[in-house]
Amino acid sequence: MDAASADTGAVELRRLLRALRSEAWLGRLLVIVSAVVLIVVWHFWARTNSPLILPEPGPVLERLLDYVGSGRANPHIWITVQEIILGFALGGIAGIGLGTLASEFGIARRVIMPYVIVTQALPKFALAPILVIWFGFGMTPKVIIAALIAFFPLLENTYLGLTTAPAEMLELFRALRAGRWTTLTKCKALHAVPAVFSGLRVALMLALVGAVVAEYVGANKGLGALIIVSQGTLDTELMFVAFVQLTVLGLLLDQAHGLVYRLVMRRLYGSVGAEMRAAGVSV
Repeated sequence: MDAASADTGAVELRRLLRALRSEAWLGRLLVIVSAVVLIVVWHFWARTNSPLILPEPGPVLERLLDYVGSGRANPHIWITVQEIILGFALGGIAGIGLGTLASEFGIARRVIMPYVIVTQALPKFALAPILVIWFGFGMTPKVIIAALIAFFPLLENTYLGLTTAPAEMLELFRALRAGRWTTLTKCKALHAVPAVFSGLRVALMLALVGAVVAEYVGANKGLGALIIVSQGTLDTELMFVAFVQLTVLGLLLDQAHGLVYRLVMRRLYGSVGAEMRAAGVSV
């Protein structure tokens, strides 16, 4: 009976994994199809407008290849990437650290949360001009804006992940007389991993947006600065080149996040558990 139950369970697990893989491939196919449809619509719509308003995909691609191949794109991309990574790192450390403190200590939660609410009520991009006055036109204001925007989703997801650990697991750790640190690292933190990585994904994209928009205020390098320059010279093709570079950069960052997430989940839950967790199935 036990062997039959085990065989049935294995069959059901294989069926579930096949369904998850099929769903993943279907999602990728839909992304490709929608991208092709978007480019086709762009092409025909551009033919009804002036190139100054909306350039066609072909000339934009040629300009992009020339711009990247000549190396002129490298300084702009590199500056923006640095701002994103530094802002993401600072916001991530602060968000995860303060989220952990707020989840573990009531007094920390009562002190931290009011300030978090106040800072979230402030429009971050409105701070860019004053940050430029304080820190100049270098990378620092852009990194600060990116960090401020990336901070909140990580604090919130970390706090929620740590405070929603299963009650039966917490009861087991209390029965084993586990200390606060052991319970945090061996129980709550493991439960919070998916929530934290979800926050990391959002924070990474917000850091990109924050860095680029902050470059609008005052910068001579960066993809945001490139957009402002192209706007001033009415070079719409160059503006779309910057848009394409930002899109590719965002996709690469998202893929890097997904790769790290899968590696971490595989380390924690094994290959099957990681695949199921990534698809949102509890294991």
